[in-house]
Amino acid sequence: MTLTNRLLLAALACVISTSAVADPGDTTWVQTYTWEAQDNPATAYDSPGRRWFEFPSGDTTYRKILMYHRLKCFENGTAGNLGFPCGEWDYLTYNYLFDHTGELDSAALTHPKYLINDADFDMAELILNPEGGVPHDTVLHALEGVTHAWANAPLMWSSLAGVPQSEWVTVAGEEGVRHQWMWHASELDSLGWAVGDSAWRWAVPRAGELNASSVGRLTLRARWTDTDALDGMLTSGWTTLVDGPASVADFMGEWHLDFNQPWVRPETGNLVLDLVLEGVDGPTGSALEWLGHVGADSLGQTCHPGAAGAAQWVDMDGNDRMELNPAALLDLDTTVTLECWIRGDEAVLPANTTLFEGLNAFNQRELNVHAPWSNGRMYWDAGFDGGYDRIDQAASESQYEGQWMHWAFTKDAASGSMKMFVNGNLFHSGNGKDNVIGEIVRMNLGGSGYGDVDYYGGVAAFRIWRAALTGEVIRSWSDVAALDGLLGHPEIDHFVGTLNMVGANGEATDQGALDGWLHGDAARRPFGPRDAFLDPQAVDVRPALVLVGGDEPTSTFTEVVFAEAVALAPVSVTEWGVDGNDVAWTDLHYGWPAGTSTAVLDSQGDTLTVHPVVGTTTVYNNETLDYFGVPFEVVDRYELSRYITPYGINLTLDSDGWAWVFDVTDYAPLLRDSVELECGNWQELLDLKFAFIEGTPPRDVKRVDAFWKGLHYLSNWDDTVLPHTYTPEEGEAQWRLKTRASGHDFGQGNNCAEFCYNTHSVNVDGAPQWSWEIMQECADNPLYPQGGTWIYDRAGWCPGAPVRTEDLELTPLVAGQDSFTVEYDVTYDPYGNYRMEGQIIGYGAPNMAHDVEVMDILAPSKNKLMSRLNPVCEDPVVRIRNNGSEPLSSVAWTFGIAGEPSQTATLPLDPPLAFLEERDVALPYDAEAYHVGDEDVLLRFEVSAEAAGGQDEDPSNGFMSSHFHRPPTWQYNNLDDNRVIVWAKTNNAPWETSVEIRRADGGLQWARSYSEPNTTYRDTVVLNQGCYRVTVLDSGDDGLDFWANSDGSGYVRLKKVAGGNFHIFESDFGKSISQAFYWATNLYSDVNEAEVHAGDISVYPNPFRDQLTLASAGLHGDITWQVFTVQGQLLDQGAWQAGPRSGLPLSTSDWPAGSVVLVLRQGEAQWTRWVVRE
Repeated sequence: MTLTNRLLLAALACVISTSAVADPGDTTWVQTYTWEAQDNPATAYDSPGRRWFEFPSGDTTYRKILMYHRLKCFENGTAGNLGFPCGEWDYLTYNYLFDHTGELDSAALTHPKYLINDADFDMAELILNPEGGVPHDTVLHALEGVTHAWANAPLMWSSLAGVPQSEWVTVAGEEGVRHQWMWHASELDSLGWAVGDSAWRWAVPRAGELNASSVGRLTLRARWTDTDALDGMLTSGWTTLVDGPASVADFMGEWHLDFNQPWVRPETGNLVLDLVLEGVDGPTGSALEWLGHVGADSLGQTCHPGAAGAAQWVDMDGNDRMELNPAALLDLDTTVTLECWIRGDEAVLPANTTLFEGLNAFNQRELNVHAPWSNGRMYWDAGFDGGYDRIDQAASESQYEGQWMHWAFTKDAASGSMKMFVNGNLFHSGNGKDNVIGEIVRMNLGGSGYGDVDYYGGVAAFRIWRAALTGEVIRSWSDVAALDGLLGHPEIDHFVGTLNMVGANGEATDQGALDGWLHGDAARRPFGPRDAFLDPQAVDVRPALVLVGGDEPTSTFTEVVFAEAVALAPVSVTEWGVDGNDVAWTDLHYGWPAGTSTAVLDSQGDTLTVHPVVGTTTVYNNETLDYFGVPFEVVDRYELSRYITPYGINLTLDSDGWAWVFDVTDYAPLLRDSVELECGNWQELLDLKFAFIEGTPPRDVKRVDAFWKGLHYLSNWDDTVLPHTYTPEEGEAQWRLKTRASGHDFGQGNNCAEFCYNTHSVNVDGAPQWSWEIMQECADNPLYPQGGTWIYDRAGWCPGAPVRTEDLELTPLVAGQDSFTVEYDVTYDPYGNYRMEGQIIGYGAPNMAHDVEVMDILAPSKNKLMSRLNPVCEDPVVRIRNNGSEPLSSVAWTFGIAGEPSQTATLPLDPPLAFLEERDVALPYDAEAYHVGDEDVLLRFEVSAEAAGGQDEDPSNGFMSSHFHRPPTWQYNNLDDNRVIVWAKTNNAPWETSVEIRRADGGLQWARSYSEPNTTYRDTVVLNQGCYRVTVLDSGDDGLDFWANSDGSGYVRLKKVAGGNFHIFESDFGKSISQAFYWATNLYSDVNEAEVHAGDISVYPNPFRDQLTLASAGLHGDITWQVFTVQGQLLDQGAWQAGPRSGLPLSTSDWPAGSVVLVLRQGEAQWTRWVVRE
């Protein structure tokens, strides 16, 4: 076997073969996670998770413990519900063991006595009660009034015409109230207002006292609608006709509301007017009186946002939350509805937001809405059972920002239904969501459970129901906010509570059962009358509609300034106290930081003047509260192994999966009785089992000490991965350091840590002892091809492979010391991180002086991890380990195929193996049955090894067997041809590709490289009977076809002369790909091949025309050559003085076309080459 192949075998065998079986020795199997348990739609095919399992007691001694980590793709579901049977990405997989020590501990904790806006501080000064009440900014709006005059008498359309005065009624126009009235088209017809007529004024007839009156700001808006009734307030589609001051003089009989544009009657539609009065100064105070009519209450609506107790909204700008009282949420379980109005901040959204989140006692999510996430999707999560149920859907920006929209979120776990509604209309739904809602102990509105993900925008009328409301009910009741108004709700018996944000800034909220406490600087704001829409009231009177218009009038414009007060949001102050093993806030109040100023601004937001807020200053000098957390059992985490999942798109792991086997004997003291594990993830199905093999271990494990754990950044490595001092305990005589580091993150600087070369080193007691480059070859991964960039070398890992563990023997360095210190160093880089584990294993003294253990059979084997080289023609390769304390210098071997005569050999080991040192040994095996016969027959190779001289103290660990298949037999049907065509099509990088054929003894039979891109090459190779391996190599480690480069595509095939293929190679193979085969045809037998000695000879090109070149590789001196036909007739001969890198061109013009045999000799050495002249 060549050195290249042996190195590759060693790399592939870093994890133990699953097709090799060690006998004898009783084995106890422990099954933990299973494919069937994870392949479960009821759990959404979730991760295996953290579970307890029963392991053997510590009464039996085991020489070895193996962990079988077997993966396969999903059959019924998809990995992570992403649509692929195997997981798409290369995810970290940790195999953790949690050791429950039975010891109790509690953490020494601290908490500030005060928090301002949920944040710590040292000293702060606040004004709790400003002079003049809540401070506010003043926004000055420039309004424009207009007065019309007509040269000729205008047209008038009046609803009073022809109506007896006895039917006239008084209609009140109230300050700060939003009024809406509708007139049907038939009513407009009766006025004589024809289609196309333009109205320029609403002349509203006055009632009551006719003293002079004025309105600081009168806003009149109009729209047309196809609906016949008003059911709540219309909130969109308006055209503003008047927005400015209005007044009437003494004894003036009507208000002239002159429009800033003509209002033209269209062909269809009913008229709706929207009127708001602010700053009213009239005979009756804050209301005006007009003449009007009594009609149906479906034609009039009013909204009173300034009334006592009217619903308000809370303005959240990040770092705000409203804490809900969890006591009101105790009865939530199977059904729920949460609903509210939201108006997201257009300047921020879409962004990562949380509208609300409720957590259980284990900080697991029970209720949550992202409205939206940064991808513009709305997420609704409800109910936790190993994971939370979720539905999500992309939303348009208009559905969550810039305008008030009603959202409702429902769940019925009994039916498995979850739904989202927008304005009462179904937005998205999902089924199979049967997790009930657990007990919620913490819930925030306007942020996540711990306030680290915020909401940006306005929230109003938030309420919760213990029922899954229908869309019709949601739609019908969405604008009802007041508690009194909800008494007639069809699900009032299942009402939990509401938050209408009632209260003044600077005061705590008191909403009844569903208490809510504001933290942060969120402001509660009343709805402005022009925007109000909650709790509308139907009215059955309308003012008289008297429209004036016709020709375009002459208009006079005046400008006035209207001042609007906008309250300043206070900050929250919470005072905290120790409550047993926790802290809780005991007081919540609000204030304004000393130095706060109010401003006068214009309508564009420019500051005109500022004024300081005045009031008594309260000084807060913060303190630290010291307390101990809830006592907990000390649970130590140990990482048994780490694995990276493969790129799963288009990947198959076969029906029986792929297995990686880890030697976990070092963790023997932990793998006993009841064991808690956490393994695997949601990418592939995991079957995990343990094999406990009885016998005597090389040395007993006394202690496992784990200290470097978790994620560490290269930028501060020296501050977090600290030197560790270990003190041996009684009975410990030897020690090993285990380290496991995998680098992650890239995209900056040197692409650390995933793709950057980085030196790792270990110091012991301050002195450097080991150093290595962390980058790991990935292009030779046996699990190929994968869907992603699987060929790229990475820092300590590869996709679809275990993370490398370094086992560093400390004993020679520290024996006899009372303590010692280990230190792990990494080359500095400002970017990237490593998942890092460090463990020291303490052992007793060696249990044997002389013992050899067969660790694995690398070849022959049908283990998938050895599939890059199996099946084989070459000698069997067996890995052994010296388990004895004395050096192992010679091993007695017995080996062979079961059912065939065994062969024996005693082979020296030079240099001898030290204690626990391993070596791969090639066994000289020449049985014909090894490679001649049916390739489909499953054979069993057996091997036994003992320390030579009868000194082996434990022969039981020296036996192993492996199942394997022979290489395929290739031949032509009539055994009349011994040619095979190497058919290669190059890609854009032909210089990277080469093909070689070697004999079973490793000698080179044929080889060539390529020079022209995108070119098809056909080389005819003549073979004699025997076993061969053909290998395709790529120096770029990216095969002939890889999706993530610019090399293009190519292929290599072994074709038959008359058509068809012996073999087609996979083109996406990374570093190399090979196939062993037995060639059965033996046309030329007159010249017998002799054993190949040192050096080799290549012949090229093949096929050839008029010249053939002989090339020496490591040979020098006289070489004779002869050329024969396949029938044995001598054609040509000569001699050659070979030297290093020398070549001999032969003139072949007299040779016949077809196959010929070239035989070369030097002393006892002989080479035979089959070539073809075209």
